[in-house]
Amino acid sequence: MVYLIMKDEINTIGNEHSDAGFTLIEMIGVLAVIAILVALLLPKVFEIMAESKANSLVGAVRTYETAVVDYYADIGSILPLNNGGNPSTQASGNSNNARSLPARLTLEQSDPLNTGNNSWAKFKGPYLAKFSTDTPPGFGTSIYMPARPPVAYGTATTATNRGWDLNNDGNSDMPTNANVVYVYFTGIGNQDFEKIDAVLDSGIGTTATERHFRGRVKYDTSTSEMMIYLIHG
Repeated sequence: MVYLIMKDEINTIGNEHSDAGFTLIEMIGVLAVIAILVALLLPKVFEIMAESKANSLVGAVRTYETAVVDYYADIGSILPLNNGGNPSTQASGNSNNARSLPARLTLEQSDPLNTGNNSWAKFKGPYLAKFSTDTPPGFGTSIYMPARPPVAYGTATTATNRGWDLNNDGNSDMPTNANVVYVYFTGIGNQDFEKIDAVLDSGIGTTATERHFRGRVKYDTSTSEMMIYLIHG
């Protein structure tokens, strides 16, 4: 009897150790499966986030384009109005500058500047709900919207000059005596550029280098800046 009791106790102890060992192995297996799933899903999560940011930026660019078109329909110029109500070029495009085009586009019609002098009488803003140089939509660290003359028509486009090749021949299609409105972003990675370029410039440029300076979207690899043409007039 004593032998049987001791045997049962030994078996019980053995079973306890066996159960504990099985549970530990099971936990390790579960953790391994979770780690594999995370490794597989994490790139997808980042890809979805990048696509969402790209869509946000593209949507914002189209909104800016519509705003400038509406502004042009009222004012008859794509240049921002100065305090006297006359269109004036503005190179910085920084929304923190009250005379910049983005600042004018977000201006309320009831603003004291709208005194009726010259083209202010035609102003029916705001044409744009928001534009912050310090908070670009989607990608980048800052965004600007200059309004100024482009390079001469037919000039070979580069990643940095104010010329946009819209017909994919390597030369600027901006009329020499026109003004052009564009947005440029700082802090853009090449992959970010490729996502935007694929949407706005699909089919333009056969190589990565050509895509950097042809079409509406241009990219400077040395400064990580992206320039997007909006409108000229």
